[in-house]
Amino acid sequence: MKHLLLSATICLATATATATATASAEEPLAAWRTTVDFGHDLGQNFGSLFEARDGQGRLVAGAGFMEAYNTRFRGDRHTVQFFVRPRAANQFKIERLPHPDMDCGIYLFDLNQQLYTWTNARNNRVKRWDAATRKWILDRSHVGGLSSGDGAMKLGKGLLVFRGNQARFGDRIILKPPARGRYYNFYYAQGRLFFYHTVRDRPGFTRIYACPWSSADEKPIDLSQATVQQAKYVGATPFAWGQFQGEVLTVTNQGGVHAFAGGRWRTLQEADNTLNYQVYSMLNFYDRMLMAQYPTGHLFDYRGGTQIRHIDGWPPRLPGVSRNAREAQTTAIYRGEMFTGVWPWAELWRYNRDVDKWTSMGRAFTHPELTDKQTHPYEQHTDRFKIVTNHWGQRITGMIPIGDSLFLSTSAKGTYEWYKKYDFLTDKQRREYGAVLKLTMPGNLAAGLGWTDKPLTLEFQVYADRLVVRQDGREIGSSRFKIEDKTRVTGAKTTWGRGVFGPLNGRLLRQSSP
Repeated sequence: MKHLLLSATICLATATATATATASAEEPLAAWRTTVDFGHDLGQNFGSLFEARDGQGRLVAGAGFMEAYNTRFRGDRHTVQFFVRPRAANQFKIERLPHPDMDCGIYLFDLNQQLYTWTNARNNRVKRWDAATRKWILDRSHVGGLSSGDGAMKLGKGLLVFRGNQARFGDRIILKPPARGRYYNFYYAQGRLFFYHTVRDRPGFTRIYACPWSSADEKPIDLSQATVQQAKYVGATPFAWGQFQGEVLTVTNQGGVHAFAGGRWRTLQEADNTLNYQVYSMLNFYDRMLMAQYPTGHLFDYRGGTQIRHIDGWPPRLPGVSRNAREAQTTAIYRGEMFTGVWPWAELWRYNRDVDKWTSMGRAFTHPELTDKQTHPYEQHTDRFKIVTNHWGQRITGMIPIGDSLFLSTSAKGTYEWYKKYDFLTDKQRREYGAVLKLTMPGNLAAGLGWTDKPLTLEFQVYADRLVVRQDGREIGSSRFKIEDKTRVTGAKTTWGRGVFGPLNGRLLRQSSP
């Protein structure tokens, strides 16, 4: 099995990803245009705008908004993806970016098409990628100094920031720190702010809050109006949040699955601290929400109601590794396909729904060699350093689409500090931990919206040499792409309001297609 880095020398992208763009035509070869009203921004999943399929029913093009939460951070909901899938759909290239120098593990988040890395090693540092200088810059702004369980998200025209036991919208504090304990792992959706509250002093508790609030509210959150779910165990914490057709879901680290809808909580699965059951990612995908689970290493399917279904073999397992303690940790949609990262060997998988097929993209590490003689990499070195056996397990912790690429981050089990005493790794090897990789496949464009509080007119254009997205007549993004046959898009059948990103949550006021 080839590693990602090695595969990059073989699976080269099409010439359009590396060649100089040719002069473009004045008019697009094909274009989709719509005016859509999303209403007030209440943290909802905006979903799919359209998809186009050929005469054999194969996906050719589409556009929409990914709703994904990967372990620590939620993706930027105001990023719109437009994709056109070429006939040669398996070609890709990998670039390993300069190491952020943030020790042995990082997680990714994005705001306004800017890429950020985070680690809690050495005092919760955040760095921003400067593509122009190709450097990681220490960020001391509103997103600097985030602790585990903190975060930031765009909401309407403003920014909602969760940090230091409180929530702030713009320059207003909307939730003050608690008198006792800690607030953490915030999520805003469906017009409510969700978070966990733990008090460890006896008698301790952990509660999950659902607080009504919107950016139009002038007053801060009134906790007396919150709907509260008592967690079974003190210290319960989630690794991901998600939403599906008006419901908001959370899964505790002891496997308690709780859903909020219609002003009340309901428990889909009771927590049990004698069993392993954690969910590290949630993703809206067509007519379902997918949850990435440990210890199966598979995705679980939720479509409402009371059943959460285990999809055995989603994704598969690389030959030559143990079946034990596998963790599907990250998910994303990129170029109309679903990507999943799996611990402990940092496997990367891609799923094509048209043919119901998973394709291995290799690993995010080049070392060590695969083996099923042990569950995790480098177990033989952990005892002498008195660290846990799975310390050097390999994670893909982030998947962020920006521009034409999908950015991936890596980590050891935790975001640990690096010590020179770990002499079994060369400097080159250890820098594959806490790294960022740039995966590029021809045919994708992720661009950032400018929120207006009004209906938006969006145009998705295919030129001879590029893809373009426009908002209200202004270009907000472009990527190089050479379409081999324009009849693939001009002859495709367009369906509005449905697609890979889930059903549209908004009103299409008008639309046109090629």
